[in-house]
Amino acid sequence: MFYNRESELDVLKKEYDKQGSAFSVIYGRRRVGKTALIYEYIKDRPNIFFYATEVNLSIQLTNLLPQILKLIDKPYLKDIQIELLEQLFNLLSEYDFKKKLVFVIDEYQNLTKVDKTISSQLQYIWDTMLKSKNIHLILCGSVVSMMHSEILDYSSPLYGRRTTNIHLKELRFEYIKSFIPDIGFEDSMRVFASFGTIPKYLENYNPDISFYKNIEENILNKNSFLYQEGYFLLKQELNELTNYFSILEVISKGESKIGSIASRLQVPSTHLTRYLSRLIDLDILIKEVPVTEKNPLKSKFGRYKFKDKFLNFWFFYVYKNYNLLEINQTKAVLEEIKQNFNDRFVSFAFEDFVKEQIESNPTKYLNFIPLKIGRWWNNNEEIDLVAFDEKNIAFIECKWQKSVNKEKVINNLIKKAAYLKSDKKLQYLAICKEDFVS
Repeated sequence: MFYNRESELDVLKKEYDKQGSAFSVIYGRRRVGKTALIYEYIKDRPNIFFYATEVNLSIQLTNLLPQILKLIDKPYLKDIQIELLEQLFNLLSEYDFKKKLVFVIDEYQNLTKVDKTISSQLQYIWDTMLKSKNIHLILCGSVVSMMHSEILDYSSPLYGRRTTNIHLKELRFEYIKSFIPDIGFEDSMRVFASFGTIPKYLENYNPDISFYKNIEENILNKNSFLYQEGYFLLKQELNELTNYFSILEVISKGESKIGSIASRLQVPSTHLTRYLSRLIDLDILIKEVPVTEKNPLKSKFGRYKFKDKFLNFWFFYVYKNYNLLEINQTKAVLEEIKQNFNDRFVSFAFEDFVKEQIESNPTKYLNFIPLKIGRWWNNNEEIDLVAFDEKNIAFIECKWQKSVNKEKVINNLIKKAAYLKSDKKLQYLAICKEDFVS
C-alpha cells in the first residue's frame, strides 16, 4: 500500500525532472515503506530494480542481466558472465539515456556485507561513468547505521555524491484509517499505542476481529509475524544486544532518568551514555527536555522515552513475558494488557495524538500558531503540553477519559502553570477523549 509519502515522492520526481544525473539515498527502519515508495516512483519510468541479498555478488549480477538486456534490446548477450559491478554498468552504458533511467539498489547494506569494497567501487563508477549520464541512482537501505557508515558519514566512500537523501519515518496517526478504514477512534488510539504507525504492521491488522484479538493473534502468538519483530529489528542494527535489551526493558517499565535507569541496572550512569545515544540515533528512543528550556543540551531534566510505540509495547508485554508466551500462555499476558494498557500506554499515546493535532491545525485549538510545543516539568509538577510563540503561551492537559471535569482540570493547570512565571498572554486547555468520541 502507498500512503502519506507525497512529499517524498515529490522530491524523487524533481530529481527525475532535472537535467543530468541524480543520486538519492533512501533509508529508514524495517517495514516503514521504503520499497513501496520506490515502486510508486518507478512504475511509469524506465528502471532497473536490483534487490540486493547476501548471495555471491557474481550470482546477483547475473540474475540482474535479463533486466539490462531487455532495456538495451540485446537478448543475444544472455549467456555472458558478469563478475564485477563495473562490468554491469559498462553494459548499461549502451542505453541511449534520452529518457532518464532510474537504477535502484534496494537493501544496499546487503551488498556491503558481500563485498566490503562495494561502496568504493560504486564511488569510482559514479565519478567516471554515471555522473555524466541521464540517470537517477537510488540506494535504499534498512540498516540505518550501515547506510550512514557507507554513504552518509563524512568518512564514507560515497560521501558528497548524493543529491538528495530521504529518511523515511513512521506515519502520522491520521493514516491509521487508511489501512483500517472502518476503525473507531478509541480502537485507533489503541492501535496507535501498540502497533504504532509502521505501514507493514498496520497491514497485518484484521478489521474483522476485536483489537485485543488482534493483539493476541498478531503480536502475542509465538508463530505470528510481530512476535519476534523487536528482536529482529535490533539485531540487524546493534551489537551487545544484552545491554541494549536491558536498557530498553527498564525504560519500557517507566524509568526515564539516566540515574534511575542506571540504578535499576546497577551500573554507573556514565556506562549508559553511549548506548542511549545509539538508540536515539536509530529513532528508537528520544531524549526529551522541558519544552521551555533555553539551552536543551545543558538541561538537567532530560528524560528518555520510546519514540517507537510498537517497541515500547513489545518490550513491556512480549519481551518480559517470553517465558509465558513460549508455552502458549497468551491468555495470561492478554489479561495483563487489558488491566493496565489504557493507563500505561494509551493515555500517553493520546498526548502524542493531541500534539499532532495541534501541529496540523493549531488555530482549531489555540489563539496563535506556536513556534514550539512539547511537554514541561520541573521537580514538583508536570504539564502534558505547553505551546508558545513570542507573545502567547498555552498550557494543555490531555485526559484519556470520559466525563472529565474540565473546570477542575483547568484550575489545577493554572496552579501548575504558575511555576513558569510567564509574562505572555495565557491560554488554558483541557482536551479529553470525549472531545473526539460521541
